[in-house]
Amino acid sequence: MSDLIHILEGAEVLGKFTDSQKRQLVSLAIRRPLKRDETLFWQGDDWSNVLLIATGRLRSVIHSLDGKSYVVSTWENGEEFWAHTLFDNEPMPSTLEAVQESIVYQWDGETVLRILFENPDAMRALLGRQIKLIRKRRETISDLAFQPVTSRLAKLLLEQVPVSETSAQRDLTLDQIASMVASSPEVVCRTLYQLQRDGLLRVTRASITLHDRSALARLVGTEA
Repeated sequence: MSDLIHILEGAEVLGKFTDSQKRQLVSLAIRRPLKRDETLFWQGDDWSNVLLIATGRLRSVIHSLDGKSYVVSTWENGEEFWAHTLFDNEPMPSTLEAVQESIVYQWDGETVLRILFENPDAMRALLGRQIKLIRKRRETISDLAFQPVTSRLAKLLLEQVPVSETSAQRDLTLDQIASMVASSPEVVCRTLYQLQRDGLLRVTRASITLHDRSALARLVGTEA
C-alpha cells in the first residue's frame, strides 16, 4: 500500500489529511481492479462510498428511459469521487463505469467523513471541490446553450488529450461524442471531417491526435 500513500499526497481532498489520517485511510482502503466497461454502480443505486483513482479512467453516464445515454463527466487517475448518496441519502443520479482497465481504492463514505470532520483544511478542500464541480456543470450548460457545435466539439477533444501530449486513446463512440456536444452523430461526423481537412486533428477508431491545439483553442474562444 506504499503506492497509495504517494497517490494520496496529490489528492485534492484526501491529500489534506494529516499523515496519521492518511495511514488510517491506507489501512481501511479496498483495492479494486476494474475491467474496461465494468460498472461500479448503476443510476438509481444507493451508493455512499469514496473513490480514489490510482490508474485508468472512469466516466459518469446518465441513461434515459428511451435507451439513450449521456456522458456527464470523466474521472482521471489521481482524482477522487465522492458519492452523492453520501451527502443527501438519495439514489445516485448516474452510472459510474470504467472507460479502460483501471485500479481504484474505495472507502466507506461515512468512515471517511468522520475522519474528515476532524480536519478543517480537508473540510474546506471538499467544499471547494464541490463548488468547482458546480461551476463546471454551469459552464457545460452555458456551452450547450450558446456555443456552436464546432466550438463544443473542439472543447471536448481538447479535454480528451492531456496538454502535455499530442494524442490519446479514443474512449468515446461517435454517439457518445454527439450526446456530449448536444448534436447528432451525422453533424459531428461532418464537423470532424472538416477539422481533419483543415489539418487541426485526426480522429480514428482508436485514437485522437491534435495537430494544432492553438487553433482548436481559438475555436473554443480560450485563446486570443
